[in-house]
Amino acid sequence: MRAGIVICLWLGMTAVADAGWREGLVVSGEPRDVMVWSPDVIAHAFSQGAELHVNESATETRLFSPGIGTLLFPVDPSTGCFVGVRDSGAVHAGANCAVTGPGTIVPDLPTSTNHKLTRVRQTRSGRGYAAVSVDTTEFLLLTAAPGRLFQTPWTPILQTGLYKATSVMGVTETSGNVANALVHIVGPPNLLWFRDDQREADVNLTLSTNPIQAIDLIPTGGAYPLALVGNQDGLFWAQLQPPAPGTPFTDFRRASLLDATGVTVNAVDVNVEQGSPLGVGFGLAIGRRNGEAVVLGAVPAASAADAGKVWRVHPTFSAASLPVTDPFDQVSCADSTFCVITLKNQGPNVIYYENVSPPVFNATPEPVEIDEGAIRTLDISATDADGDALRVTASTGSSSLVSLSATPRPDAVSLQLSAAVVCKTTLTDFTVSASDGLRDHDRQKVVPVRIVNREGPEPPIVNPSSASTSAGGPARVFTASGAPGPCAPTGYVWSAPPGQPQLAFDDDGKATFTPPANVCSASGARYTYEVRARDEGSLLSGATAFSVDVRPWGAPSAPFSEGTTRRLTSGPGSRVELRPDSLHPCDGSPGLPAVETVWQLQAGTALPPGVRVLDAQGRSVDPTAPVSALVLEVEADSCSQGTLSFVVRNRLAVEGGGVLDGASSIVRVDIQPEVEQVSTASLLMTEQPEGGVLAIQLGTSLQCPGAYDLRARMSVDGTSQPVEVVSVPGIWRPTLPPVCTAERFTVRGELFSDGTPPVEGGRARLEVTATARPAALGELEGGALIARCGEGARASLTQTIPPDACGEVTLAWQQEGGPALARPSLTGASVSVETQETGLQTLVGQSVTLRVTADAGQGNQATTLHTVPILAEPFVDVAHATESPSGSDTGLVGVVVELRNTTGCAVTGLRYVEQVEGLEVVPGSVKLAGQALTESVASEGFTVEGVALPAHATGQLTYVARSRLLATPRFVGQVFLNGVPVSGPRSPEPKASGCGCSEGGPGTALMALVALARLLRRRASGRR
Repeated sequence: MRAGIVICLWLGMTAVADAGWREGLVVSGEPRDVMVWSPDVIAHAFSQGAELHVNESATETRLFSPGIGTLLFPVDPSTGCFVGVRDSGAVHAGANCAVTGPGTIVPDLPTSTNHKLTRVRQTRSGRGYAAVSVDTTEFLLLTAAPGRLFQTPWTPILQTGLYKATSVMGVTETSGNVANALVHIVGPPNLLWFRDDQREADVNLTLSTNPIQAIDLIPTGGAYPLALVGNQDGLFWAQLQPPAPGTPFTDFRRASLLDATGVTVNAVDVNVEQGSPLGVGFGLAIGRRNGEAVVLGAVPAASAADAGKVWRVHPTFSAASLPVTDPFDQVSCADSTFCVITLKNQGPNVIYYENVSPPVFNATPEPVEIDEGAIRTLDISATDADGDALRVTASTGSSSLVSLSATPRPDAVSLQLSAAVVCKTTLTDFTVSASDGLRDHDRQKVVPVRIVNREGPEPPIVNPSSASTSAGGPARVFTASGAPGPCAPTGYVWSAPPGQPQLAFDDDGKATFTPPANVCSASGARYTYEVRARDEGSLLSGATAFSVDVRPWGAPSAPFSEGTTRRLTSGPGSRVELRPDSLHPCDGSPGLPAVETVWQLQAGTALPPGVRVLDAQGRSVDPTAPVSALVLEVEADSCSQGTLSFVVRNRLAVEGGGVLDGASSIVRVDIQPEVEQVSTASLLMTEQPEGGVLAIQLGTSLQCPGAYDLRARMSVDGTSQPVEVVSVPGIWRPTLPPVCTAERFTVRGELFSDGTPPVEGGRARLEVTATARPAALGELEGGALIARCGEGARASLTQTIPPDACGEVTLAWQQEGGPALARPSLTGASVSVETQETGLQTLVGQSVTLRVTADAGQGNQATTLHTVPILAEPFVDVAHATESPSGSDTGLVGVVVELRNTTGCAVTGLRYVEQVEGLEVVPGSVKLAGQALTESVASEGFTVEGVALPAHATGQLTYVARSRLLATPRFVGQVFLNGVPVSGPRSPEPKASGCGCSEGGPGTALMALVALARLLRRRASGRR
C-alpha cells in the first residue's frame, strides 16, 4: 500500500512541476510542521527530527523522534539559534545555541502521569506559544517572552481541566510588536485568544460545529488581528476585538470560496507585508473537495483588514489532479512570493511555489468610445502566468468627464462607464490596476476614453432682432449670446442669402451690418440673416433669424476717379473746363433728389500767379473757399505755370433736412507754358560784385525759363576749383584763388536741362578780376628769451600770418628796445635772437622790443611790435631740514634752508619767499649765514630781500618756528631775481632725525633754537 501511494504522489508531483510548481528539498520521514521565514529560509519538523533549509540546502539537522515543531531566533540563519522540539517538549539544539534550564519547554508536572506537546509556534520577535495535552483530560498553554525562547522551561499561562488540547494554533504580531495567539481547544469555547501572556477573550465559531483544522492570524496595522479559521465547512473570518466582559467573541463570517463549494480546508496561510494599495493579501489554503486535493488562492483585497475574505481555486493545482489520499498536510508562505506545501508522505513530500510572474492585462478597446451622456458596460480582465488570483480595480483619477461604477471579481472588474455631456469630442482616460498581492508585481494601465460629441448647442439669442439704418449710413451691430444649456457657444456662424450685403463678425459674438453705399429705390430695402451657435466640437445649433431695413439713397458718387488730371497750356485765350465725371450711382432712378457739386482748392495751396478760376457764367471765383457749381473753368496768362488741386465732392439733400456728402476726390490741373527749345537757348552771364565778393548773375534767352529745369556747369580757368552745377536763372559765387595783387580769370558756363531726355544748351564765357588780399601779421610764436650764465639770452621766434591775409610776403625784423642784440636786423618768418650781454644779473627781468614788417609789394604792407621778456632757467636749488633740541619741551623747531647757486655767475638782490604749513614762524629768528635779516612775516611764511649768492656757492638761511598741535610741517621755498623765479621745483618735505639734528645739517638752526629757548626762559623768569 505504501508503495502505491508513493508512485501516485510522484506522478502528481511531475504534473505539478509541469504546471510551474517544483519539488522542494525532501525531508526524512513524514512532515509534521513547516515554517517559511523567508523564501530562502524554511524550518521543517518531521517524524525523524527537524531541519533548517537555507537556499535549498539542509544547513541544520536535528535527529530525534518524533519532531513536532521548530524554533529559530533571531530569524536569521547566519546568526539564529535553530532548535527542534520533540512531542515531549524536549528541545534539540546545536552547538551555537545557548539553551538554559532542563532542556524541555514543559515545566515539571508532579501530578501528571503523561503529557504531550501538540503544537509549538513563535512570532518573528521571539514570543513563543506551546499547547500541551496533560493526561489527555487537561490543557496546558505555555509562553516564552521575546528573546527567551531557549530559557526552559516556558511559563504556564493557562492550565485547566475544562478544555482539551489540539494541534491547531495561529500566531502573529500587531502594532507595537504585541504577540497574538489564537488556540483551538476542545471546549466550549472552541478558541482561546491571548495577547502576549494575557488571555484576551474566549472565541466561538458558531457558524460551524465541526472541529477547526486551520488557523491563520493576519496583522491589519491596527491593535487586533484578522482571524482565518478553516474546517470541513470551508473558511471563516473575523476581525478580532475584545467582546463585552463575560461574553465570548462570536462575530465570524463565511469567506467567499468562488467555484469552491464543499471544500474542506486543512491549512491556510496569508501574508500582507508586501502588499500595496492596489492589492493586499497573498496566500494559499489547502484541503479536499469531492475526495480530491484542492488548492485555493487568496484574492488580493483593498487593505489588510479585508485580506483572506475571498478565495478561488488555484488553476495550476487544479490541473495537477493529484490522485492520492490526503496528500496535502500543511502550507506556509512568506513575502507574497514563496509558499511551501508539505505532504503526508515519506517520499517526495515538499512542494515549492514561487510567485514570479506579474499580472498581464487582457486586450481592451483603445480608445473606449462613449457618446456624451451615455453609459457603457466594459469588462477589464487580467491573467497571471503563475495562476495567482488577481485584484483588478479601476479609477478615474482627477477626470470629471467620465465616472465609473466597478463590480470587482477575481481576475477582472466589470465597469459601468458614464460619460459627461461634452461640448466637443473629448479624450480622457481612466486607470486600471492589477495586483497579485505583491507590490513589486503591481501593474497599471491607462485606458483612453473618447467621449463623442453628438448634440449641438441651443439656438443663440440675437440682440436686436431687427434694426434700421440708411444707405451709406451708420453700421448696425448685432450681438449673439448663448441660450441656456450645458454647452456655452465657442463661436457663431453668420449667413446671408445670395445677393445681400455680407456681415463682418468677430470672435466675441458680434456681427456688424454695413449698409450698402446706395439703395436705388424710393422704398428702401430689407435684408434678413441667420446665425447659428457653434460648440467646442464645431457642431452647430439651429438658426436664429434677424433683419435690418435700409432707407434710400445713399451718398453721391465721387466726382472724379483717382489720379484725374486736366492739362492747360498757358497763354492768351487758353482755358480748360472742369466737369464731374459722375454725380450719383442712382442717376436715372425715379425720385432721386438733385445733386450739387462743391469745389475747393486743396488746403495749403493757392492760385499760381497769372491763373484764374471762372464759373459757368465767366465770373471769377475764389476757390480757396467752397464753390458750388456744376462746371468751373481755369485760364492762365503767358509763362504761368503750376498745379491746381481741387478737392471736389457731390452733395445730396436728404429727406427731413440736411445734406449727405459723397466721397471727396482730387482733380488736378497742370499748367505749363508753350514748349521752347532748350538746345537753341543761350546762357547769359553778368558780373555783380557784392561787398568785395564776386557774384555772377546767370540768365537765358528763353522767354519762360521757369518752365524748365535749367542748370549750368560753371568753372574757372587756371584754378583747382571743381565744376559746380548752378540753377538758371540764379547767382553763382565762385571762390577765386587767393592773390596778393589783382589778377584776371576766365569764367565758363554750359547750359543744360535735367529733363527727360536731358538737353544741352548754349555756352558762355566771362572775364573777371580777383581782388588782392591785404598784408597782415598774426601772433608771435617762441615765448621768451632764456638767459644763461656766460651765454647771454637767446630765443627762436616765428612770425605767423593770418589765414585770410596775403601769404606771399617778405618779413623784416628790427630791434626797437631792450638789451642790445648781437644782430639787431633780421629777415624771414623764423629768426634766432641773442643778446650781447652775458651776465645773469643784468639780463634777467628785462625785455626786448622787436618791430616786424610784412611787404607784399605794390605798397601792400603791414607792421607790428612784439615785446619779448628775458627769463632764466632755474639755477638755485632749495632744500629744507628741521632740528629739534634733545629734551626740549618748548614746541620750537629749527629750520635750515640751503640755497645753492648752480651757475658760475654771482647774483645779488635775490628775494626769497618761504611758505610754511603746520608751523608758526617766530618773528626775528630769520638769519642768513648767521646774520639776522629783516623778514616780512605773513600768516603762512615770510619774505626776505637782498639775498646774495656767489658763483657755485651755498647759502644757509635759518629760522625758528613753533609747532602747531596735530599738524604735519610742510615747506615750500622760492627764489626770485628781478621778479623772475629762478629756483628749482618744490623740494620734498624734510624728515627730522631721531637724534634731534637734521640729516647731514650743520646744526646752526639747532644752536639758534637752543639760544632762543634760553632767551624765552629768561624773559619768563624776569616776568615772575
